[in-house]
Amino acid sequence: MADIYRIIILPEAANHLEEIHGYIERDSPQNAVTVLRKILAAIDSLDRFPHRYKVHVSNKNPDRVVHSMPVPPLIIYYRIIERHQVVEVMTIRHGARRQPPRFR
Repeated sequence: MADIYRIIILPEAANHLEEIHGYIERDSPQNAVTVLRKILAAIDSLDRFPHRYKVHVSNKNPDRVVHSMPVPPLIIYYRIIERHQVVEVMTIRHGARRQPPRFR
């Protein structure tokens, strides 16, 4: 049986969720809810097999490796902390934007 990871949405990612929702809501409140649900469902899916997505940034310390999960047109950046079986959602960005400097 696969391990189940606890998911933590860090404050920066939570702020980005609010910004994404607010931006879409201006033109289409219904679509804003749909997009938010899609993002949250994708994040919730990380509780099992979070390693299945691309390693975006590698580091010698396994707890500092950053993964990226596409949820078009967005990208969710997260890291896995194995010793605590935790997935930390770090940030959510539009795919057309540059990646965060700390991930380069």
